[in-house]
Amino acid sequence: MVFQDRFLIFWQKFMARVHIILSCLRRFFAKTAQILEKTISWLSKFKKIIAAVPVAVGAIILALYNMGDLPRVVGINLLENGSFTYQIPRGIAVFAPVAITSICLLLMFCSRRILTPWIVSVVSLLLPIVVLITNIFPA
Repeated sequence: MVFQDRFLIFWQKFMARVHIILSCLRRFFAKTAQILEKTISWLSKFKKIIAAVPVAVGAIILALYNMGDLPRVVGINLLENGSFTYQIPRGIAVFAPVAITSICLLLMFCSRRILTPWIVSVVSLLLPIVVLITNIFPA
């Protein structure tokens, strides 16, 4: 046999193996795509819950943190001279932002769109942080 004939036989065997491997990979990726598609379609049914859980957990964590770190009377609306316009109890300062976040999440569950109320509830998580910062570092 000539080199060309041997190479041609080798090439045909090699390509047959490559074809088998590629067909196995093609089936594997097709099956993986089907599984991912089913998983995503199943998770899309629970997208409101998936979006709400981290926000609710964050609100609870911030409330617990503020409950321990805020003074008994919390000042709101810091003036230029360093005093506050309003003085409210610590409980209201802790649970009012949680209530606002909860109302936003409730609106998210009631509306068809989830992104706008969800963003508002995420932004409402800034309230406890702002209250804590203004009462720890006044003017």
